[in-house]
Amino acid sequence: MDLYRTKPAILRRLDSVVAALARAGISPDALTLGAVPVAIVGGLCLLLSPQFPLALVVVPVACATRLVLNLLDGALARKTGRMHPRGELFNELADRLADIALLAPVAFLPGAQRETVLLGVLGAVLASFAGLAPRAAGGERIYRGILSKPERMVLLSVFAILVLVGGPELWWPFGPLLLIGTALTTLERIVIGVRRLP
Repeated sequence: MDLYRTKPAILRRLDSVVAALARAGISPDALTLGAVPVAIVGGLCLLLSPQFPLALVVVPVACATRLVLNLLDGALARKTGRMHPRGELFNELADRLADIALLAPVAFLPGAQRETVLLGVLGAVLASFAGLAPRAAGGERIYRGILSKPERMVLLSVFAILVLVGGPELWWPFGPLLLIGTALTTLERIVIGVRRLP
């Protein structure tokens, strides 16, 4: 999957929402940073799920909300002319924090492989770094990858629903899939970056 390819089509459908946010005077930075508490809520629901399984219903909602906020902040910044380097810093920090807040709690759930989940979280951070590094070297940022941010959120959402229906033992494959996917994404981005840069 490469869900980043769907971004332009999704943004076109959100035009009216972006316009409404602009009229309301909402700051793009507020949307960027708002993804962090949304992710924390999702992570807390994961941690509560052994005692309250229905809390898992919130996880896909948190994942989707995080992705929508990530789409809206940039679109709103472009529409209102409020693009600035500090906003990019907020975006990258918020993305890393949101990834950790949503993915790391799975390591502490019954049925999950703690070590592979935590290594997968590290892999997600490294994949993001591998995507950013080419731009720091004078090239373009790389978003491609078998398990980039949207795919990670889809993976987590699918497992949350599977576990809600089938029980906590279904968390077992999540860690290996996350680790393998983020490792392959990191490798792919490094290869692309090396090929593109002089």
